[in-house]
Amino acid sequence: MIDTQTVKCLSVSGPRGYDAAKRVVGRKRVALVDAEGYWLAVAVVPASVQERDTLAALDDGKAAWPSLRAATLDGAFTAERCQVWSNLHGMRHEVVIRPSGQKGFVVLPRRWVVERSFGWLTHWGGLLCDRAGRLDVAAARIECAAALAATEALINPA
Repeated sequence: MIDTQTVKCLSVSGPRGYDAAKRVVGRKRVALVDAEGYWLAVAVVPASVQERDTLAALDDGKAAWPSLRAATLDGAFTAERCQVWSNLHGMRHEVVIRPSGQKGFVVLPRRWVVERSFGWLTHWGGLLCDRAGRLDVAAARIECAAALAATEALINPA
């Protein structure tokens, strides 16, 4: 599963942007998670970058997982360049779109997994907003939290 999350950014000297859809000045977290919701790759980009343009930030992370064969994305990734990116990395491109005419909150198939992964970040010390000055430091903080979450899952299987 691949998805993005826009978070507010404190007044730092690093790159940030304005996400008009969410009305937030900050950064976007681009996540690649497995079927269980564990983080496989993460990238951080300015919030002004469109969702369909964020996939290139995951190139290095996807290279570490060559066995991935399917990409489940939300409706923001319907552009042809997203299909090309999936094909380039040897993955089937599957877009989960909200049913037309549906009002209010809807649980979309398999999309809740990546949303839950973003929710786990609030548990790990101050990742609700971005405090890092550099994008690579912001991504490293998320990777550290993901490693702690995976270690906790191994120690305390539920």
